[in-house]
Amino acid sequence: MNATTRLALTLATLSAAACGGAKTAVKPQDLAGKWDSATCEAIPNGDGSNSYIQRHFQLTEAKWTLDLDAFGDAQCQTKLFTARVVGPYTLERDSEKVTGATEGNFVFGERYLTAHVQPLADAFVQSGCGTGAWTVGAEQPVPGACLFFKPITQCGTDHDVVKVDGDKLFFGQRPADNDMCSPDKRPQALASHPVVKG
Repeated sequence: MNATTRLALTLATLSAAACGGAKTAVKPQDLAGKWDSATCEAIPNGDGSNSYIQRHFQLTEAKWTLDLDAFGDAQCQTKLFTARVVGPYTLERDSEKVTGATEGNFVFGERYLTAHVQPLADAFVQSGCGTGAWTVGAEQPVPGACLFFKPITQCGTDHDVVKVDGDKLFFGQRPADNDMCSPDKRPQALASHPVVKG
């Protein structure tokens, strides 16, 4: 091995060490694109029942948009409501708890709800969500408290982890109380359902 090759290998090794194993870190360009649920996802409610959702992410290298559709059945045929969240995000560092994952902070810049059935529209009205008047199929901004949402002023960021594996993107396993509002609430495991790059 000649001196030039040894020097190149030494520099490469030092660079990898200085980056803290950055070769496994998720980078913003890894997230850019459209990612969708592959199936109808069952989410335990904590009382023995399930909620059923499909997630649709559109990510750039700096911004995230999530359209989360909630359904009333395990086949995801009866849509109940859609929650849409838009905001900036940052990737912080490799997770010390989840191998191959990177810590990310996903800011709730804007948040919207759409009721797709009258009982949900009525529930939004009764809970004082949005402007207080709801029409089925009409999206409305919801910056304040609304059923399962805390006000953005109290919880403006999801502290999460992300991992890319081929065409699959995994986020962290959300806690039962859905609270990831502070860094100490960051998930310590990946969710079982990835979203798939389209």
